[in-house]
Amino acid sequence: MKILFLSKLLPHPRGVSGSTIVFNRIRGLAERGHEISLLSFSTGEDDEFRKSVRPLLAGVELVPEPAPRSPARRVASHMLTRGQHLFCEVTCPELYARVGAMVERHRFHVVIAEFSAMGQYLYHNPFLPAVRRIVSCHECRTAAYLRAIQVHGWTPRNLMRLAAFRNIRRLEFRLYRNADHVLALTHQERFRLLTHAPDLRVSVIPHPVMIDNMATDLNMEKDDVILFVGYFQLEPNRDAVLWFARSIWPALRRRFPGLEFHVIGRRVTPEIAELSKIQGVRVLGELDDIRMRLSRAKVFVCPIRMGSGFRPKIFEAMAAGVPVVATAMAAEGLPVWNGNTHFVADSPERITQAVSQLLTDPELGRTVARNARNMVAEKFCWKTVMDALDRVVREVVQSDR
Repeated sequence: MKILFLSKLLPHPRGVSGSTIVFNRIRGLAERGHEISLLSFSTGEDDEFRKSVRPLLAGVELVPEPAPRSPARRVASHMLTRGQHLFCEVTCPELYARVGAMVERHRFHVVIAEFSAMGQYLYHNPFLPAVRRIVSCHECRTAAYLRAIQVHGWTPRNLMRLAAFRNIRRLEFRLYRNADHVLALTHQERFRLLTHAPDLRVSVIPHPVMIDNMATDLNMEKDDVILFVGYFQLEPNRDAVLWFARSIWPALRRRFPGLEFHVIGRRVTPEIAELSKIQGVRVLGELDDIRMRLSRAKVFVCPIRMGSGFRPKIFEAMAAGVPVVATAMAAEGLPVWNGNTHFVADSPERITQAVSQLLTDPELGRTVARNARNMVAEKFCWKTVMDALDRVVREVVQSDR
């Protein structure tokens, strides 16, 4: 089967982000005998990643990433165009023609738009020939807008979000209905989508984890480090780190003077970089391989307060044998085994308490890490997830609709 992937991030296996999910899906489908091509945005920073994804592809075309717009301009554009462009930060007129030309030239059986933002290039695209279309929703933008408004209150930016909300919701679900099928990363996200549009055809395909690649000795000596990993172009990741560093870290540092908080990930913003001025905080940016950093950390924290969807970074930490403390929103998609496979805490006080408990009781940390690793291996292993994706893609291509 010939499959075209559209992605707003160049897929690659490094780090933990949406680009890793896309890379793993391409790899899994290629291993099952499908002929995969890719059309993706790319930046100069991505050049080194091409080597990792290129051997998996029959064809690849890269388009320079559009210049980002300010949040105020994006929201204003939603309002002025009545949501005609759902995700204005990645709208690229050239891409409409490019995807149409690729489908016409290679006669793909199906196009998979990874990230809802890329679904716009399959929606009422005058250049696109008849082809099956799948949109992979990494985050429901409608739900993310509502959560951001709840977290930040009545700020000028949120007032603009609220004004644009109806247009966002209308176009987002028109886009999903226009597709032949929608993929969600969690059962909660699927339920959320169906709440807004009960007629959608939605399947849950979670993030696949190659547990053997993250093998580690749970009894190894750990560093006095707690860790967060994220892609900092995304507001939920920026908000999480800033909130943790300002509202939670000071209390932890007072109790554990030798402890360090390491921040790892791509697209570090000036505001995130400034956190290095706080005692004990180290902003490391992007690293070639974070597996050793993960396995040697004492705790992985994921204090996400907004957005929706699944956080693959949590699975990667669990696979590496690191006990996890996360907010309920960050832990979406995980079995609710609080205190067994991970700790769920939403307030600064409860997060501080959970992290402190893991730091002062190493045996508890090893037990939680072991339980989490076993859970990931059982429920989210590579073969199970990729077999499910392969089955959904085949059913979409062979369906009458």
